[in-house]
Amino acid sequence: MDVRNTSVVTLMLALALGVSLSADRIKLRSGKIVDGTFVGADSKTVRLLLANGTRSDFPIGDVEGVEFTARKPPAPPPDPAVVPAAVLVPTGSILNVRLTQAIDVDASKAGMTFKGIVDDPLMLSGNVVIPRGAGAVLQAVQVQQSGKAKGADKITLKMNAISFGGRSYDVATTYVESKGQGEGKKTARKVGGGAGLGAIVGGVAGGGSGAAIGAVVGGVAGAAVASAGEEHLKLPAETRLQFQLTAAVSIRP
Repeated sequence: MDVRNTSVVTLMLALALGVSLSADRIKLRSGKIVDGTFVGADSKTVRLLLANGTRSDFPIGDVEGVEFTARKPPAPPPDPAVVPAAVLVPTGSILNVRLTQAIDVDASKAGMTFKGIVDDPLMLSGNVVIPRGAGAVLQAVQVQQSGKAKGADKITLKMNAISFGGRSYDVATTYVESKGQGEGKKTARKVGGGAGLGAIVGGVAGGGSGAAIGAVVGGVAGAAVASAGEEHLKLPAETRLQFQLTAAVSIRP
């Protein structure tokens, strides 16, 4: 068998074993050596992918030989039985949360939930465990409205859950309280003044029974005036709140 036929046989063998072998060098009869990746051959040409991304076709008669090196075996698929270890976020970790919806205390009740996002990533050993933008569910633990003569609007919140990566995690945190300034004494004076005025107007209009009715109406009017002067607590969207974990949380990577 001459050299040309030997080259053809070698190339055909390469085609047959193309799955497991790759040509990285072709030696031409002129003495020139070309490096690249074997992409195919037939009875007329040998095709080689060069390092610059172009393909060169060599006439089979010009090829003296082909050198092959074994390809690296593909990486084995991940074992589905091997589950990455969970990361334990310790008790005391700080979670900074930003509200994504406003909270009107006058329209809130204990047990209501509100939405927010984690505003700063939580990192352990230099790795992000809870990313910025993770969803946060907050719950009202206690709500107090300043509808009485004394007191101020107040709401106490806790964090119930965080979610990211398609998973949700229940959490236990410290409580965060937000409280208005309140106008207890000022409110009492306004209500008293309104009630007295109602009694006088009622007495002039209809005697004793009119005085009683006037006192009720006057009292209602006074409360309405007072409510107009009270401060109603609202937490706008983008308000930042800080919670601290009171129990460790296991996060799956």
